[in-house]
Amino acid sequence: MPSEICLSIQEMLTGQRLCLSKSHQDAVLAALNQQRNDGILCDVTLVAGEQKFHAHRAVLAACSDYFRAMFSLCMVESEADEVNLHGVTSVGLKQALDFAYTGQILLEPGIIQDVLAAGSHLQLLELLSLCSQYLIQELNSFNYLDLYKLADLFNLTPLEEAVVGFLVRHLSELLRSHEEEVLLLPYKLLREVLKSDRLTSLSEEQIWQLAVRWLEHDSRYQYMEELLQYVRYGLMDMNSLHTVAKSHPLVQASETATSLINEALEYHRSTYAQPIWQTLRTKPRFQSETLYIVGGKKREICKVKELRFFNPVDQEHVHLAGVSNWSELAPMPVGRSHHCVAVMGDFLFVAGGEVEHATGRTCAVRTACRYDPRGNKWAEIAPMKNCREHFVLGALDQYLYAVGGRNELRQVLPTVERYCPKRNKWTFVQSFDRSLSCHAGCVADGLLWISGGVTNTAQYQNRLMVYDPVQNKWIGRSPMLQRRVYHVMAAVHRKLYVLGGNDLDYNNDRILVRHIDCYDIDMDQWTRCTFSLLTGQNESGVAVHYGRIYLVGGYSIWTNEPLACIQVLDVSTEGKEEVFYGPTLPFASNGIATCFLPAPYFTCPNLQTLQVPHHRIGTV
Repeated sequence: MPSEICLSIQEMLTGQRLCLSKSHQDAVLAALNQQRNDGILCDVTLVAGEQKFHAHRAVLAACSDYFRAMFSLCMVESEADEVNLHGVTSVGLKQALDFAYTGQILLEPGIIQDVLAAGSHLQLLELLSLCSQYLIQELNSFNYLDLYKLADLFNLTPLEEAVVGFLVRHLSELLRSHEEEVLLLPYKLLREVLKSDRLTSLSEEQIWQLAVRWLEHDSRYQYMEELLQYVRYGLMDMNSLHTVAKSHPLVQASETATSLINEALEYHRSTYAQPIWQTLRTKPRFQSETLYIVGGKKREICKVKELRFFNPVDQEHVHLAGVSNWSELAPMPVGRSHHCVAVMGDFLFVAGGEVEHATGRTCAVRTACRYDPRGNKWAEIAPMKNCREHFVLGALDQYLYAVGGRNELRQVLPTVERYCPKRNKWTFVQSFDRSLSCHAGCVADGLLWISGGVTNTAQYQNRLMVYDPVQNKWIGRSPMLQRRVYHVMAAVHRKLYVLGGNDLDYNNDRILVRHIDCYDIDMDQWTRCTFSLLTGQNESGVAVHYGRIYLVGGYSIWTNEPLACIQVLDVSTEGKEEVFYGPTLPFASNGIATCFLPAPYFTCPNLQTLQVPHHRIGTV
């Protein structure tokens, strides 16, 4: 009868399933801990100081490489009933055993050093990790130096990094309130602080002065050659380099420092070539990158000259606010719209566009300028050979390329020219096979890509062309799925995305394009994305940051009005793409340009509202 029942059950069931008990592991560990407390079935006694602790070899070996080696190799202790542990206190051992059997520990100042010593000696890595987390939470301006010494003694890398980060953030205020303590920093700690890209609370001149004072304190000149290398002399101005650094005895005594300062002086003298001469010693220190907007055209003022960056003061209401989310920097020499921007070596280049003259007439210009975020200054560079608006500007290798557009007579251009920063000069390169404006472009895979646009005969285009600078040659690729003008294109993960713009219907009327199309560089193939823009945008700015494409401002042919919205296409994770609205611009504008650059050193913008939809911000 039982065999018949078993056979019947086997016939009724269909397959295998992994069944998991959520309480089993905890119950087993709790039972072992109870046995330890009762002294039942224990097979080893650990001795620290004059105190004895019962335990199970298997539990100890499972938690600790130290005990695993002791009990599994042919060591004296492997067969001993009692094991004396030296270098571990009874307090530390008790806490370590409690953790091994429960996974929990109550840390407090009175026992932390005993626990660290036990965890380090017994190689309880998880316990050391918890100690690091506890100490990081306790870190403040009074104990940072002592905690760093603990981190160094017990090799607590996360705690070391936390102390470095704390000093980087608070070095300026610590110098004001506890300068003597700062001068006592161990060399290794000071070195890591001075190396940090995020050390923005001090100017580079102040960083130099700190390095000098530290070296002179207790005559630590044996560290001079290496320490002075971490001052970024290229970020100091010429006067400081001459008067503060070059005349200082320490510099005269150091060949390395002398060489670095001469290098910085040459860097400053070669103004136009600076973007291609960037090194770690000229790289700006900054807390984060952020979105910049420059120029544009709005209702009240024809052309905008302001440069702004995203710097929200109120995260909670960031989607409702406009002007308060954006901070102003030095304005461009002249207002312009439908211009282009490119970033090279952390410098922002602005070229061409439409400018309003004193007569009230607007037309395309050839002028170009460069913004240096380190000094918040603009400088004129050589003008392009052609006046251009509605064109494309791309930074490729050590050159800028300006492609097509309309000139001051509104003639559509086939010409292409490139700018050499070293020579501060524009020269023509291979032209298009036809005139083109209102197209889109981006740089990817070491090539310059151009899509769509309109010809001098008003023919809308769906072509995709790519420029190879090595061959000085334009090459055709698979055409887009539809024609587009006034659109944008951006590259993410070896894919090109085209967004926005408009096309013509069968009646030759303009229609908005909300579809997003994607081009695979490796497959030479276009596909239509399953997600679309939330609203159509023409004449927008575009920028890319960490797998997200930002479509900024623009013009609506539905309302014939400029737009203040920012749409974000997040393609950072395949299969989880989404489009959402970001914060609004300070004003509605079309013909605006945008990019990501390091935020000014004195700021640390929270980019969360740029990176995720508003309804998900609280859960991230």
